[in-house]
Amino acid sequence: MAGEPESLHTHEPLRARVERHNYDRLLMLSDGVFAIAITLLALELKVPAQWDGSVEGLFGATGRPLIGYLFGFTLVGVFWFLHRRLFAELEQVDGVITLLNLVLLGLVGLTPFVVRMIAEAGAGRALPFYLIAVGAVFASVALIHAWVMFRPRLFHAGVDRSAFRMTAFFQAAMAIAFVGLGSWALWMHRPVDGTLFSIVVIILAVAQRTLRHRRRRRLQTSSTSRP
Repeated sequence: MAGEPESLHTHEPLRARVERHNYDRLLMLSDGVFAIAITLLALELKVPAQWDGSVEGLFGATGRPLIGYLFGFTLVGVFWFLHRRLFAELEQVDGVITLLNLVLLGLVGLTPFVVRMIAEAGAGRALPFYLIAVGAVFASVALIHAWVMFRPRLFHAGVDRSAFRMTAFFQAAMAIAFVGLGSWALWMHRPVDGTLFSIVVIILAVAQRTLRHRRRRRLQTSSTSRP
């Protein structure tokens, strides 16, 4: 079965063994990349050389790195959660899923670099690059969803296909929104206003909550209508 720990002493058909091996190793690599990305974010935080021991002095000297760490940890944490939930709904993986997952991990691995940009240039100037990075990861997750819908044999038998499809559309919308906003800011040579960024995040969060609420109502309706 996919998702079980590796064991050289497991007696199973070769095809099932290969499928389980591919699934398990992909998850091992993915968790390792997420863990290393978070670790590198923490390594960017350093105590200032001339710190006087006060809280004000600490935050005054490390304000930007702390903001960058917050942005980076949020990015890695959110996408680890999405990644975990996505692959919990899969029974197996194929070569395309593996390739798309490597693209996703490559983008996640760039998080410490984006965080360094925030620490050195400030959130306002670096935020467009952060938005594009977030949108690119959302796009890779949406592509994995799209490929799974194209190859339904990869699904776990208990997955709600309509909910899976709705999640894919939402993630694609997130990718377009974040990449579009970041690209617009770069094209116009202007920093992203914090208020505009907050409005976009709130709209997307409300949209996601609304979709989840509708999905739950549909599931409740379908369950009560059954004899």
